[in-house]
Amino acid sequence: MLLIYPPGARAAEPPLGIARLAGFLRENGRPARCLDLGLEGMLYLLDEAAEGPGGAGAAGEPGAWTRGALRRRTRNLAALRDPATYSSFDRYSRAVLDLNRALKAVSAPYGAEAGLADYRELSRSPLRRSDLVAAAREPESSPFFPLFRRRLQAELTGRPGEEVGISVCFLSQALPAFAIAGIVRALAPRARIILGGGLVGSWLSQGSLEPRDRFEGFVDALVAGKGEEELGRLLGLGGGAAEGGASWSQPDFSGFEGLRYLSPAKVIPYNFSSGCPWRRCSFCPEKAEGWPYAGIAAEASRRELASLSELHRPGLFHFTDNEISPLHLRALAESPPGAPWYGFARFTPLLADPGSCARLAASGCRMLQLGLESGDQEVLDALGKGTRLEEIDRALEALAGAGVGVYLYVLFGTPAEDRDAALRTRDFVAARRHLGIVPQELVFDPFFTV
Repeated sequence: MLLIYPPGARAAEPPLGIARLAGFLRENGRPARCLDLGLEGMLYLLDEAAEGPGGAGAAGEPGAWTRGALRRRTRNLAALRDPATYSSFDRYSRAVLDLNRALKAVSAPYGAEAGLADYRELSRSPLRRSDLVAAAREPESSPFFPLFRRRLQAELTGRPGEEVGISVCFLSQALPAFAIAGIVRALAPRARIILGGGLVGSWLSQGSLEPRDRFEGFVDALVAGKGEEELGRLLGLGGGAAEGGASWSQPDFSGFEGLRYLSPAKVIPYNFSSGCPWRRCSFCPEKAEGWPYAGIAAEASRRELASLSELHRPGLFHFTDNEISPLHLRALAESPPGAPWYGFARFTPLLADPGSCARLAASGCRMLQLGLESGDQEVLDALGKGTRLEEIDRALEALAGAGVGVYLYVLFGTPAEDRDAALRTRDFVAARRHLGIVPQELVFDPFFTV
């Protein structure tokens, strides 16, 4: 089976979803190959398309910044892979802005706007079914078409009836994914095209798609929910390494060795769970979509992390869970994974305990991504967060004291919030800047800006 990750998402690490599926398939005796067209597509635009048709010349007369960004693209790619770049936020941001400018320039002649972490087309919307079908019918309109055709032809030659899985996690990947499906259908008409990933699951749960939707023949099956279980049922395979009541398989990153991702060290993504154990926040898609929470047993995760550490020698583990549960945080503190790590967590009594935070830091925890959402308790209660500001305060102090960075998420403009509550959130974060918090503002309402 060929597993494909389309362009439209950041390329700092291998895609975990198809790596887990590859591990599951191989455990069940099915060979699998992984193709990260997200990374390859971005590098194609920067390294090849900028020099040929669709490059700076085809974009008309680009301004000085665009000309410079195209000239500096190789140097800026190298900068994002250089640890020294990250000692200066200005140097890092210049490289990112330049690369986004270059990608925008080389994709503009196709009526598209590509970026390091995004992709959109001016005349098509990933929210319109007709536009998705059009992307499949006319894949040559994609700026990635020459790369897609070359790579897929090489992968599909001699395998006319193979299954091809396309993982669509983000809205920005949908149009490139359907362009890929169109090329696969043209090159291998008997191939079985399976569409899955987080975005497909969202569409199905919200009723935007019917489970039997075939997009006018460009898709043969849709997979929702936890990929291993659904794909196993679709292909008639057994469950994958069941432990703790859930199907689980160690991710297989062998198909990504040698790829040069845009990070200063090798990053290996990993998840202890799928879904969210809390699922009560009123604004969260996990609650709206209703997917169940499933987690791997702590002892099994210890073995997997030890194996991944030995196999890949990562410079960083990225834990991609919606929330690393207290159970797995304690397991990490007791058995460090063998490399520095970061990920999402929830404000809990564990993080308000200085001793626990010190043990997490000693295990390699460099940063936790935490959802404050609001600095007003009434708003937190209305959102169903289940957190108290006094406990959040203790956690921020304990994490700072242990040397663990905090990436803080806040929400403005939610239904329960008025202007005074929004200002209290601003003041809550500003008053704790001495703790080294990095705020991430999501501004939903135009009456308030940070």
